Amino acid sequence: MANWQEVKIVINRAAVEGAYAVLDNWGIANFAEEDSALINHAQEMGWGDYFPEIQHSEQVTITCYFSEPTFSSEKLQELKGDLVDLHRFGFDPGPVVVQLGEISEADWAHAWKAYYRPLRVGRVWIQPSWEPLEQETKGTDLIVYLDPGMAFGSGTHPTTAMCIQFLQDLNLDGKLLWDVGTGSGILAIVAAKLGAHVQAVDIDPVAVKVAKENMELNDLAFSVEQGSLGDLEGNPQVVVANIVAHVIGPMLKDVQRVLAPRGFFVAAGVIEERDPEILSLAQDAGLRLLRRTQVGEWVGYLFGRGD
Repeated sequence: MANWQEVKIVINRAAVEGAYAVLDNWGIANFAEEDSALINHAQEMGWGDYFPEIQHSEQVTITCYFSEPTFSSEKLQELKGDLVDLHRFGFDPGPVVVQLGEISEADWAHAWKAYYRPLRVGRVWIQPSWEPLEQETKGTDLIVYLDPGMAFGSGTHPTTAMCIQFLQDLNLDGKLLWDVGTGSGILAIVAAKLGAHVQAVDIDPVAVKVAKENMELNDLAFSVEQGSLGDLEGNPQVVVANIVAHVIGPMLKDVQRVLAPRGFFVAAGVIEERDPEILSLAQDAGLRLLRRTQVGEWVGYLFGRGD
């Protein structure tokens, strides 16, 4: 694996625009920025449901990577001098830190596989596709071969496991099931192996590609397309959505509308803080709560159409 040179800059947020100009003068166009204010802003705007706990700082970190050795110690000090001199242009760079380092290139798309092991959820075995099947199985066990790749859904996340368990508790044989936000396709595959007629959608083209590949790994054939709930037609007996609260909430009325009589909605991806909101919206939409499961801060639901 190749080694990359890393230049890490710590500077006051108030001088970030000036720092960008300095980097541009140096011909550095590609870099990553870490800023606690960006996470705070995303949380305030509701762009997601889960945010890591961070310590607020008035400084940001800008990290640049170079495939070839670019900076000597002398050039590094010259770069730092240009950043410190930003005060001459009305910026407040604060205590500027510029560090030189080196990182080894890794195949990040595959390195995680070393930590992904076979997993049992009820009678469903989630089996990494690149490993031989070693565990003892019973005649009633279902084996799901999976390579999540860059898509969400390996079975190890609590919300995915919740949905897999809910699906096992339903009679899916011959039922039409929609998997909205299919990710790796794991829930669609489980449902198909449980006898459902599956239609799966995801807005991410990468997820659609991965889901199709995993479907083929399991010798299955069902519809996997790019899209969302509104792109599907018909009246499914079951809808599954393992997404996030700010997506699930607005879709509840549409789910109730499209569900067949006595249909079910399996939902997960909701953090505990959003639980009351989702329960209230589901009740307003005419969905009855049949079961609620919580693992850590994650909540999953089995709703029934209220007729």
